[in-house]
Parts: sequence; C-alpha cells; structure tokens
Amino acid sequence: MLKKRIRPYLLILILTALAVSPAFALGEGNRNLLLIGVMGLSPIIILYFGRFDRINPWLAFFMVSIIIFPLIYQPQSMRWSTVLYAIMFCLTFIAYKELLYHSKFTVIHYYKLLKYLIYAYFIVLLIQQFCVLTGLPIFNLSNYNPITPWKLNSLSAEPSHTARVVALLLYSYITIKELLLDRSYNFRLDFKKDKWVWIAFFWTMVTMGSGTAFLFIGVVLLKLIRFKNFIPFLIIGCVMFVIVDFVGSNSINRTYNVVLATASLDESIIIEADHSASFRIVPMIVLAKMLDVTTLNGWFGYGIDYVSTFMSNFIKGGGDKVSGGGLFALAIEYGLVSFFLFIIFSIKACYDKNDRLLSVIFWFLLVFMMGVNIQITWLCIILLISNKMFKQLLKKKPLKKKIP
Repeated sequence: MLKKRIRPYLLILILTALAVSPAFALGEGNRNLLLIGVMGLSPIIILYFGRFDRINPWLAFFMVSIIIFPLIYQPQSMRWSTVLYAIMFCLTFIAYKELLYHSKFTVIHYYKLLKYLIYAYFIVLLIQQFCVLTGLPIFNLSNYNPITPWKLNSLSAEPSHTARVVALLLYSYITIKELLLDRSYNFRLDFKKDKWVWIAFFWTMVTMGSGTAFLFIGVVLLKLIRFKNFIPFLIIGCVMFVIVDFVGSNSINRTYNVVLATASLDESIIIEADHSASFRIVPMIVLAKMLDVTTLNGWFGYGIDYVSTFMSNFIKGGGDKVSGGGLFALAIEYGLVSFFLFIIFSIKACYDKNDRLLSVIFWFLLVFMMGVNIQITWLCIILLISNKMFKQLLKKKPLKKKIP
C-alpha cells in the first residue's frame, strides 16, 4: 500500500543542512552538528517507507565493505565513529531519494530553494564584510585569520568551501532553469530575470578572498559558453580580472600558479606554489603512487586513519595528523574494493549524459578530490542526482505552471 504523499519540509531540511555549515553548529574537525542531527532522521525515514528494493546495490555493498574489511584485516584500527559517520551519509542519500518518490517536493520547490541558498550565502557574506569594515564582531565566523581580514567563510566552514558550494548551487539552478524553459540557458536573454542571482554569485565568488572561487567561476561559465557567445564571455572574464587586480587581490595569481604547479605532479613545486592548496593536492599524488593491486592490504586496506600516520612527512606545517587525498585515502585505508564500489556508485549518481563534461568535472572536483566523510561530497551527489531525476520527471509529466 502506497504511503500518503508528505509535505516537502523534510527534503528542504536535508538539502539546507547539506548546503550550509553555520558556525554555531561546527564541532570537532569542522563537523556540522546540525547536519548530523538531520542525518539521524534517515534510518527512521527508510524504515517508515520500507522500500529496501530501491536501495542502490553499489552503495549497500560499499557500506558493508567499510564495516567488514577493517574488522577482518585491520581490527586494531577499527574506529566506529568514522565508519558510522560515513554510513550516516549513505543512509541520508537513501532517505533523500525515498522522500523524492513520496514527497510533494516539486521542481519549483527545488528551483526556489537553490535560488534562496545562493542569496543566503551572498547576504551573510555582505554582513560579514560590513562587520570587517566597521570593526564590529564578525557574524557567523569560522576558520578566520586576521592577517587576511577579507577572507570570509559566509555560510560554510571556510571560504574555499563556500566557493565550491555556491558554484554547485548555481550550476544546478541553471540546469533546472533550462528544464523549466525547455531550452538552453541564454545569458543575454535570461540575465534580466536572473540578475540578482548572478550579482549574488559573482559578488560572493569574487570578494570572499578564495583562489578556489576563480577556478569554479570558470567551471560554471563552461555551462554557458558556446562558440557564438565566446567573445562576450571573454570580455567579461577580462573585466573581472582587471577589477580584481585593481583592488589588490592575489587570488587569481594563486589559482594560476597552483594549476601550473599541479600539472608538474611534483610535490615540492606544488608546496612552493601554494602551501595552503598543497594540503588538498599533494596527498592525492602521494597516495596515487601507493596504490597496489598485488597485496591483500592493497585490496582490503591498511586500516582506518592510516594516511594520517605518515602524510605529515610529505607536507610540513600541518601538525602530526595531516590527512587528505580524496578518494585515494579511501583506497589506501579501506582497500581498492571499497574504493571501486564507491567510484561506481558516485559516477552512476552524478553522471549526466546530457551534460557529460560538467557532470564529470563536478564529480572529480567535489567527490573524487574531497572524500567520503565530507559534507560537500554528498551535497554534490544529491544535487546532481536530483537534477537528473527532475529531468526524467518532466519528460514524463511536463510542467504546466509558469516559472515563478
């Protein structure tokens, strides 16, 4: 018997909790306690609907693997808090998809929520900038360095996270707008109606003080650039570069230097180019070289937190427990079996055959490079699969209501 369709509030709560990390809710290791509380509802939601036949098999096998492999092959390393945190994200994904089947959450709700979240990041950043300008206590502050007073986190844990989240939100917004318009997004035609969305996006990305933002501006603009409008976008890019250079920001130069250094695949060159960015890039290179298909440890893992026992030898200045490495850390600590299970699940969830390039880029930057126990990873997976699901829904049942 089908359950009665429920109101969209739970889905809005899950998406909002994944999209923001308010300072008051950040616990140890920048873990979002608000999100953890919301994720705690997931088992109840899954049991309520009881449709276990709809659970993604790759994700189910992955959850089993990250419990079984450490217990059997590296029992001394087993840390239940880490494993259960990963499983909570997996269960939240399952619960979210189940709610989409049964909720009154429509594509219009989704479209509005994406827009309001972009506005929220913009407004909080404006408040923070006003506080810096006037010397008032900074609102919703986290991971702040007074040496760089204009590098502000807005609604996420840190500025680089804000850059990733806001870019992903705008990409999803444009994707859904295309569905509602039943045509490709045209910047010239659609800017008038979306001008405040674009102003909020560019102001947030350009003034937050994060070099990562400029990389993601380029990624988002790939969605819009076509041969006939290449010149206008090139002009916009040049104007933005001149403005940022005029106000004295070195964010663009940092991004450029990091990209060139990363292309060398030389850890020392990357560290010299940008010590901060190297904490995200160098571990991936180090761990990629450690992948081994000839040993049991290679297939079933060296144990939980193994990466943190040696990574500080490669990157100095981050303490004794440097970790990172994205999904390569999963491959080293839990083994290649778990690694491939999650790769298959996440690619199938994120890949969009109608937008191949950008879906792969976002998957690589926000899933592969981030890792399993990261909030942004699951926001990316859930938003990208939502975009695809609404596409399928609108093909079956076209929207009659005009876009608000």
